[in-house]
Amino acid sequence: MSPAVASSQAPAAAPSPGDLKAYGDVVTKAAVSTRGLFTVHRVGNRVLYEIPPDKLGRAMLWYTEVSKAPEGVGNGGLAIGSRCVRWERTGNRVYLRLLSFGKRADVLGEGLSPIQRAVQEASMPAVVMGFDVEAEGEGRAPVIDVTRLLTANVDEFSAERVFTQSGISVRGPDGRANVDPSRSYVEGIKVFPDNIESRSVITFRIAPPGIPEPVVQLPPASSAGNLWTGSLLVHYSMTLLPEKPMRPRLADPRVGYFVESYEDYSKGENRVVLRHYINRFRLEKKDPAAAVSEPVRPILFYIGRQVPQKWRPYIRQGVEDWKPAFEAAGFRDAIRVQDAPGEQDDPGWDPEDTRYSVIRWAAAPLANALGPSVHDPRSGEVLSATVFIYQDILKVAQQWYFTMCAALDPRARTLPFPDELKGELLRYIVAHEVGHTIGLRHNHKASSAFTVQQLRDPAFTAKYGTVASITSYGRFNYVAQPEDGVTHLMPKLGPYDYFAVDWGYRTFPEAASPEDERQALDAMAAQQIENPWLRFGGEDGPAKVDPTVKVQSIGADPIESTRLGLLNFDRVMDLILPATTRLGEDFTELKEAYSGLLDSRHAWLLTVADMVGGVVETRSLGGRGGDQFARLPREQQREALRFLLEFGFKTSPSLRRPEVLNKFRYLGIADPLQRRQRLLLEALLSGTRYKLLEDAEALDPANGYTLAQFFADLQGGLFEELDAESPVVDVGRRELQRQYLDHVKAQLAAPPGPPARGPAADPDEASVAGVSLSDTDFRAVARNSLEALSRKLGSAASRTRDEMTGMHLRDCAREIELTLEARR
Repeated sequence: MSPAVASSQAPAAAPSPGDLKAYGDVVTKAAVSTRGLFTVHRVGNRVLYEIPPDKLGRAMLWYTEVSKAPEGVGNGGLAIGSRCVRWERTGNRVYLRLLSFGKRADVLGEGLSPIQRAVQEASMPAVVMGFDVEAEGEGRAPVIDVTRLLTANVDEFSAERVFTQSGISVRGPDGRANVDPSRSYVEGIKVFPDNIESRSVITFRIAPPGIPEPVVQLPPASSAGNLWTGSLLVHYSMTLLPEKPMRPRLADPRVGYFVESYEDYSKGENRVVLRHYINRFRLEKKDPAAAVSEPVRPILFYIGRQVPQKWRPYIRQGVEDWKPAFEAAGFRDAIRVQDAPGEQDDPGWDPEDTRYSVIRWAAAPLANALGPSVHDPRSGEVLSATVFIYQDILKVAQQWYFTMCAALDPRARTLPFPDELKGELLRYIVAHEVGHTIGLRHNHKASSAFTVQQLRDPAFTAKYGTVASITSYGRFNYVAQPEDGVTHLMPKLGPYDYFAVDWGYRTFPEAASPEDERQALDAMAAQQIENPWLRFGGEDGPAKVDPTVKVQSIGADPIESTRLGLLNFDRVMDLILPATTRLGEDFTELKEAYSGLLDSRHAWLLTVADMVGGVVETRSLGGRGGDQFARLPREQQREALRFLLEFGFKTSPSLRRPEVLNKFRYLGIADPLQRRQRLLLEALLSGTRYKLLEDAEALDPANGYTLAQFFADLQGGLFEELDAESPVVDVGRRELQRQYLDHVKAQLAAPPGPPARGPAADPDEASVAGVSLSDTDFRAVARNSLEALSRKLGSAASRTRDEMTGMHLRDCAREIELTLEARR
C-alpha cells in the first residue's frame, strides 16, 4: 500500500573475502538457537539475529510495553507505543528503519506513477540503528548482534516515560537517558513463526554519581524508600505484518471508531486529502454468500492466568455480551473467550505474545481498566488487544454504584458489596473495555439518549439499560425512584453499539474497494439524524459546549435527571453510616463514600451548567440533515441557571450532617462542598461560556440569552439575601459570595489578548482553548454588574441587624471598590 512497503529489496552486494567471520566462529557450539520469524541465537550475554533474506524489507510492527516497574513508579502492562519498522541490508551492514504511512499514493497500474515517485521522494525512512554483519547463514542470511538494541534506551522504543510520568528525571547532564549498561541485560527471548517477544531489564541512573543525598523521593505509599536507580522490565514485541493488508474501511465522523490517518495524494486533485481508516479486527466470512456466517478466524480473548477464579464467569459474560452485535452484522460466534492454557499444558504461552488477545489482572493500586490494541498502520487491522483490569477498579465501581444506586438496590447498602453484585459490575467494565478493543471510542452523547420516563420504566431499563452505548461514561441509574420498581440499574450493550458494530464490520461482497462501500455506509450512518439513539459525539467534538455530551450523568433532560438524582442523594446520605462503618475499624470508607457522593452530585450539576450557552451538535454531511449546531432557547438556559442557584449554590442540610462529618473532619468542615461550588461557579464564569452567549446573540439578537442578562441573573441569585428587609447571610453563602467576587476580580485583572495558539491552529477555527476574555463583552458587563452590586451591598448593610452579615457586606463593597479602581 505504501511505497515504503511496495518497493522491492535490492539484493545485497556480495561480501569481499575476509569481511565476514566463519558462521561457526560467531554462532558457536555454546549458542542456544531457536527458529521462527528469525533464527535467534543466545551466545553468552549476546543476542544474535539471523535474518532470512525473504524477511528483509518486510513491514513489521515493533510494540513496547512495561512488564514490571519499581514500586510506586508506573504500572506493569503500561503500553509505551508501537512503530512500524523494516530490516534492510546494504553490503555488510544491516539497518533497522522506521516506516511511516502518513503519506500515501495508492494507485493502480504498472510501475511508479509520477505522484508515487513524489511521495517516495518526500518520505525518507529514518534509521534507528545500524549493525555489522558478522557472518552469513543459510541463503546468505545476515547474522547480526542486536544486544545493544534490546538493552539501550533507544528513543523510538523508549520506556523512559514510566519515570517522567511520575515526575522523575533519568536524563544525565548531556540530556541523554542515563542507562547503566552494566546493569541492563536481555532477560529472555521467545521466537514464533510471525513474531519475536523479548524482555529486557533496563536500569536507569536517577542520581548522578557523587551526589551525597538521594534526589528523588518515592510516593509515601511505596516501601522502596529513596530511589537512586530504577530498573524496568521492558517487553519488546516484533510482529511480521500481513503480506496482504486487510481491506480498510474509511472512517465517518458520525460513527465513533479509533482511526489511522494519512495524507492521500492519489485523488488526482491539486490538493492533499486527509483520510482515515478505522481500527477493527479482520473478520471474513467462511461462506461469503451467506447473510450470517461464522468467521474464518474469530476474535478470541484469553482470560489470563492471574485473574482470580471467582471473577472468570463475569469476565466471560462481558466478552460474550458482544456476540449478538456481531451476529446482527453477519458474523455468528464472532467473538470468543477461553481460559489461558495452564503452565503444564503450554509452558510457552505468554500473555505478552502479540498473537494473543488477553484479559489481564494487574496487581497495582490503580482504580482503572484499559482496552488498548495493536494494529496494522497500513489498514487499521487490529492484530491483538489487551484488557487490563487493575486491582482497585472494583473499589471505585462500588463507590459509583453505592452513591448512585444504594437507594434503589438493597444489595448496595453494605460495603463491600456481595460478590454477585461486584461480579455484575466487573461484567459491565469488561464489556466496556472490549468495546474499545474492537475499535469503538467513548460515545458520551449516548448518555443523553434515553428520556427520564424511559429511565424510570422497569421494562425499558431491563431491555436497554441506562445509556445507548456501553462505551459511554453514563454509569448507573440514579434517575429512577424507589417507587418505580426499576431493578436493572447498569449499562448494557445499547442500540448504538449494535449500530456501530454493524457499520464497522458488515461486509459488502459487491464492493471492490473502500470507495465502493461509501454509499452504503453513508446511508447507514445517516440513520442518526432521525434516531438520537444512534448519535455519536463527545470525544472528538464540542464536548465542553454540547449539553447532550455527558460524563457520569444520564438522561435527555439534565434538569429533571439531576432533580431526581438529588432526591436519591438524600436517601443515600441516610444509609452512609451503616454502610461504611464497622466495629473496631476506622472511618476511611465513610470519608471516601462521602467524597464520592459529592463528586456524583457535582457531575450532575455540571450537566445542567452546560445548558447555559449550550450548543447541541447533530452530525450531518452534505445532503444528510440540516444544521450541525443548534443553540438552546433562552428560557431553557435561564431555567438551568435558576436550578443551579436553588440546588447547586444553596447548601442542603443533608450535606452537612454533624453525625457524618464529625467522624472524619476536624477542620474545614465545609471545605469539600465549597471547593465543588467554586468549580461549578468557575464553569459558569468562563470565557467559553461568555463567547457562546455572544454567538447566540449575534445569530438571533431578539432571542439570545445575552451576557448582560446572564450576569444579572447569576449575580442576583448569588446575592438574593440583599433583597430581604433585614438581610442575613450564613457562613456558606458568605464564602460563595467571596468566591464570586474573587473570580470576577481575577478575570478583570487578566492581561488582554488571546491565549497562545499552537502552530497548527486554524486562525478561522474557534476552539474552547482559544477563547480570550478580550474577545467578549465581559469587561463592560462585569464592571456594570459590580457597580450595581456595590449599591445594593451598601443599602443592605444599613438594614441588616446581624453583625457578621454587616461586616461581610461592607467587606464585599470595599472589594468591589478596589477591583474597579484597579482597572481605571
